[in-house]
Amino acid sequence: MIDVAVSGRQATVVDRSPAVPPIGRQAMDRNKALSVSPPRGQTMQAIVCHGFEDHSIETVPEPEPENGDVKVAIDRVQLSVTECALYRGQRIAHYEAIKRRFEDGPAQVFGHEFCGRVVELGEDVSSFEIGDRVYAPAKIPCHDCRQCDRGFELHCPNKTYLGYDTPGALAEYAVFPAEGLCTVPEGVSDAETAALQPLASSILAVDEADIGTGDVVAVIGTGVMGYQCAQLARTQGARTVIGVDVDPEKLDVLAAHGFETVNARETDPVQAVEAATAGVGADVVFEAVGGEQSHGTEGSDPLAQAFGMARSGGSVVQVGYIIDEISIAPRAVRTKSVDWINPVTGVTAPTPNTTTGELAGELVDDGRVSLEEYITHELDGLESFETAVEITLNKAEYGARGPAQIVLSE
Repeated sequence: MIDVAVSGRQATVVDRSPAVPPIGRQAMDRNKALSVSPPRGQTMQAIVCHGFEDHSIETVPEPEPENGDVKVAIDRVQLSVTECALYRGQRIAHYEAIKRRFEDGPAQVFGHEFCGRVVELGEDVSSFEIGDRVYAPAKIPCHDCRQCDRGFELHCPNKTYLGYDTPGALAEYAVFPAEGLCTVPEGVSDAETAALQPLASSILAVDEADIGTGDVVAVIGTGVMGYQCAQLARTQGARTVIGVDVDPEKLDVLAAHGFETVNARETDPVQAVEAATAGVGADVVFEAVGGEQSHGTEGSDPLAQAFGMARSGGSVVQVGYIIDEISIAPRAVRTKSVDWINPVTGVTAPTPNTTTGELAGELVDDGRVSLEEYITHELDGLESFETAVEITLNKAEYGARGPAQIVLSE
C-alpha cells in the first residue's frame, strides 16, 4: 500500500447513527432474508457527501435488502473520474442531478466500481450464493418502458445508476438489485474485480464497432478504456492496432504488448496513421479522450483527429465523454461517409452465451485482457477518500495510470 500526502480538506469522523436513516432500502419482510451478516440494528461507516468537496466519514445503520436485492460487504472501491469530478463540482454529466441532491437531499454516497462479497440475500434471489465475489456494470434498465418492452433495454431512458440514483459502494456494506450484479471467476484478483466495470463498458463499445478480421484500428487516448479497447480489438481479429497518446509511459505499456504507438507530441497522429495504411486510413478509430476538447491531445481536437485518420466508409467510436459543444467538418461525414458511433455503456447486455458483465471477468481470467498495468495506487481505508480523489483527477502528477483504489477489507 502507498501513503500519499495531499493538501486540502480532511475527512472528519461523525457519529450520526441515532438520526441518520438507513442507507439502502428497507426490507419488506426481514424474516425471509437469508443472512450471515451482523444482527439487525448494527451500524457501519460510509463516505457521505453533503455538497461539493464536502464529505465526512459517518456512522450509519447498515442497509437491509428488499425482495430481489443482495447485500454486499465491500472489499475495495475504484474511484471513477466522473464521480471524482462531480465531487469537486465540475460541470460534467450528472452535475445538475447531483447539485439538486446536495441541495434537497438525501446525502450522496458514491461508488459504482467495486469488489465485494455477498453476505445476505433478499427474498426471491436465487442467482447468487453467500460468499460470491461480485461487481456491478453500473446501470440497470427499468424493464417497464417502451424501449424495454421492445427489447431495447440498453436504451432505456429510466436506467437506475448505482452510486448515483442509489447509495453506492463507498461504505462497509451496500445493497444492490440482484440483476445489477455479476459474479467473478476465482482467478480474477480483488483489485482487478474493482476495475471490471470500465471493461464491461469497453466490451459494449468494441461490439458496436463491428471490427472485421484484418482491420486496422486506431485508439486515441490510451487510458483505462482506451487500453482495454486496444486489447479487445485484437481479440476481434484486428491486424494492426495503433495507440495514440501524449504519455510516453502509457505508450510503453502498449508497445510492450505488441501494439503500434504514436506519440502525438512528436508526430502528427493523422499523418502517422495514413502512413501506416498506405494513405487509406484506419477502418475503426476509438476516440477515448473525451472531456473538454480544448484540453485534448496536444491542444488539438481528438475527435477531429479521429475523423481525419478514419478511412472513407470507416467508423469513429466515441468512448470518451465529450463535455463541450463540438463541430465536425462536413467532409468527414458526407464525402468520407464516416459513421460516428456513440455506444451505450455501463449496462450489462446479453450475448449468445453469457452477458457482457460476466464476459468481462472471463476475459481477464483467461488472460485475453490485462488490467493490472493500470492499477497503480491502492490506499487503505475510507479516510483516504480525499487522497484517492486527488490522485484520480491528477494522475500524471502522482505517476498513476488509472484511478486510485480504496481498500476496505482484505
